[in-house]
Amino acid sequence: MSAQSIYSVIYEGINSEGKLPKDFTLPFKKTSPNELKFMPGAKDGIGIFHFGAKSSEKVSKKIVKLLKSDCKKGSISSQNEIAELLNECGTLAVIDPILDSIRKEQKKFDIENLFDYACQFAFQSTDEELVKLGIGLLGLFDLSNDDKIIDKLLVLALYEEFTLYVIVAVLKYPNGNDIVFRIAQKVDGWGKIHAVERLEPTSDEIREWILRKGCANEIMDAYLGLECANKGNLIGALRHGSIDDELFEGISVIIDALLDEGPVEGISVYEYAEEALRLYLQIASEHAVTITQFWRILNLQDWLINAQIAGRDELLKMCGNIINKESWREMILKILNSSDDERFFYAYDAAKRLNMDISELIFKAVKRNPVKRCGYLSIVYKNPEYANELTKIYEEILPLDEMATGMGDFIFAESLTEEHLCMVFVLEELKNYPKMGEKLVRTALKSPVIRERNGACIVMKEWCRILNQDLQTISPDLFSTLKKIVDIEVNADTKDNMRELLNITPE
Repeated sequence: MSAQSIYSVIYEGINSEGKLPKDFTLPFKKTSPNELKFMPGAKDGIGIFHFGAKSSEKVSKKIVKLLKSDCKKGSISSQNEIAELLNECGTLAVIDPILDSIRKEQKKFDIENLFDYACQFAFQSTDEELVKLGIGLLGLFDLSNDDKIIDKLLVLALYEEFTLYVIVAVLKYPNGNDIVFRIAQKVDGWGKIHAVERLEPTSDEIREWILRKGCANEIMDAYLGLECANKGNLIGALRHGSIDDELFEGISVIIDALLDEGPVEGISVYEYAEEALRLYLQIASEHAVTITQFWRILNLQDWLINAQIAGRDELLKMCGNIINKESWREMILKILNSSDDERFFYAYDAAKRLNMDISELIFKAVKRNPVKRCGYLSIVYKNPEYANELTKIYEEILPLDEMATGMGDFIFAESLTEEHLCMVFVLEELKNYPKMGEKLVRTALKSPVIRERNGACIVMKEWCRILNQDLQTISPDLFSTLKKIVDIEVNADTKDNMRELLNITPE
């Protein structure tokens, strides 16, 4: 029985909201634990925004030649070869040259066969790169009145590895902008970034959506800050002044995104920067009620401190008037008292910037959920009593036997990923406490994950330095374990670390 197509898998994965679940993945690609895993659309997105799309003329010519030959024969006999070429260099690098060549030489192609091949690649293939090529080929045809094909393309666009390709294909259609708007409302990651970047605000409905919901995404809001400020007419909305809670939240996201110019240009090139910030803070004094909105005001205050902008002192004073409300501190404490609250990070970060003493609250939060909150260990391990109690907890709750599965050369754990990540955070803190958590260190030495074995070596080296003793004196058990595994260690650098430890003698 042939494998289910990518299109079918996506179609069956659509939820009641007409979107794909956040944890949706395609089952076709098997990756090794050491392979760097990208979110859907990330590899192409990063390539476009940060490196520029590079074309491969040699590969594109090969693929055009194969397509031309197959079109004449009426059979895609070269499908596997085309897939191999695409996977070798990435479809993004060849799609434009391929389409340009076909447009120039269209008389040499059987157009009917080419359309059939495009549909087969896009809707029947199990190879992601072939699906991308198929979508690109469909962009050569005006399918604006073919509702069946459009609906299928909209299904593929839900998976953000394909969203960009669908957008580029349909934009050539007379109703392309409306289709892109439909897509933009159903994706949240790289696909949304590509969609909003290419979406034109041709109606009040589109402009309003851009202001309210266009900027927030799961990658980085900054990618869309300037796009949404301009396309949504941010300054017009702020000048109007009649703003409901949803619109205020959308505007808050845009303002915050404009301040972060790490990935793209933002506030520095926005024409109405000073006026927009002043009007925003006037509105925020009444509308800012959530911890995330407060957190964004803190971001704005931090940005203003070093900003070269007219009215900076007045803007800082306006920020201060909002930030100094006592109700924010009460909200922060309430959230930190609930370790499962999804707003926990914002409350923690806000408290830190307000110089609030929250160490006991963080300790209790970590204690309630030691694995989920392991990212906060650097704070609580500064207290020796907290460190001792939490170390005992980790020794009890982590599945140490299952984690110590033996030597490996893995960068990422194959299973128990959260627990292995937690171990890395714990090891980082144990180095400051000689002899504490020996069970955890021993487990890390037997972990298949290289950085855990390296982390264990760092811990033991630091113990030797602090106590000015050799490892055998500090922990005969760890010394014995190290002697047993050093010869079978598969990573050269880790083996050197282990050998150094076995030979360390006090000064």
